Amino acid sequence: MKQEFQGNLLSPLPLALLGTLIDGRPNYCVIGYISPFNFGNHIFFSLYKKRYTRHGIQENRTFSVNIPSEDLLDEINICGSKSGRDFDKSTLFDTFYGELKTAPLIRQCPFNMECRVTDILDYGPNDGIIGRVVKSYADAELVKDDVIDMKKARLIVWTIAGDFSYYRLGERITPEEHAKG
Repeated sequence: MKQEFQGNLLSPLPLALLGTLIDGRPNYCVIGYISPFNFGNHIFFSLYKKRYTRHGIQENRTFSVNIPSEDLLDEINICGSKSGRDFDKSTLFDTFYGELKTAPLIRQCPFNMECRVTDILDYGPNDGIIGRVVKSYADAELVKDDVIDMKKARLIVWTIAGDFSYYRLGERITPEEHAKG
């Protein structure tokens, strides 16, 4: 038997810290609704138009996507609860820049992507932001033979269907292991 559920059940989702440069200063916000598409060449997310981060996207047409580990949970909570208008979030992280000089990246995050805005879609109180991934970075100690050890990265996922909570990324399973039961 199925129970009807109101809303989106595409969950869990990766938690991301979105980086923008506003008036020459890095700013970061938490994004829970974010998705790769076009075989990972582009990223889409929705952003409330009143968010301070939107100014950096409009100003530079660039942004970064930083995928944090559970080690950054305190900083994630600050970025999700304080506006960059009132709090300098650049003090929370060691920032670096890649090819795009206006997309601040967080060194403490195991994975980073710098993106150039290709489209901004109007969804009433929100903008749908589409960015082309220009370059991606991974911590070297997580990569062996061009394969990323996701368990070692200790990533966080966020659920939207029910409890709106953070979870650790689980263990790797394969069909062969599952069949052995």
